[in-house]
Amino acid sequence: MTPQPQSPPAQTSDLLPGFDHAAFDSNAVFRALLDAMSRPGRIYDLPVNISAPDGLNKAATATLLAMADMDTTVWMSPNCATKAAGDHLKFHCGCPISTDVKQADFAIARISDDLSFVTDLAVGNAEYPDQSATLILMVDEISDRPSMTLKGPGIKDTHSLCIKGLPESFHAWRAENHHLFPCGVDVIFASDTQIAALSRTTRIEVN
Repeated sequence: MTPQPQSPPAQTSDLLPGFDHAAFDSNAVFRALLDAMSRPGRIYDLPVNISAPDGLNKAATATLLAMADMDTTVWMSPNCATKAAGDHLKFHCGCPISTDVKQADFAIARISDDLSFVTDLAVGNAEYPDQSATLILMVDEISDRPSMTLKGPGIKDTHSLCIKGLPESFHAWRAENHHLFPCGVDVIFASDTQIAALSRTTRIEVN
């Protein structure tokens, strides 16, 4: 693991609060994420209100506070990797922050970022397919307009999903990722107040 360069520790008074009710809010977000993963393409409202540090939005912050801990490594794209975001995650989650995307359990980026790093994300192996990364992609808007048709486990017949600004390169990578099953990367889309997910089992047709 390649740690980020050390910076002066943040003063507690400079940090934004985490969940208002840590156990209750964390569980509520975790359940929403599980539902999103088990029902790919369904849009879920963020069940809590939370402050977000510079570099992250609310839903991405809540996702990491609910899922990351001292045993999971987080990688942030250059546009997300602010000091405020790093300090916030280290204080509230205790998670290590890495500059090596190959080491990431959770990788977070904006949809407008250079997404070429996705080909370096861990996909697990046949014996341990769970040793793969989860990509958290911050987006401007999530809707059920029919720009993508989703099929697969957790979807009755088909489901429509639209992620504004999703680049063509993402679809090419995602098609390759699907064929790696049971290995592969799961994706969480996070607008400021909503989430939706693509399981590695989900097939996508671009309309």
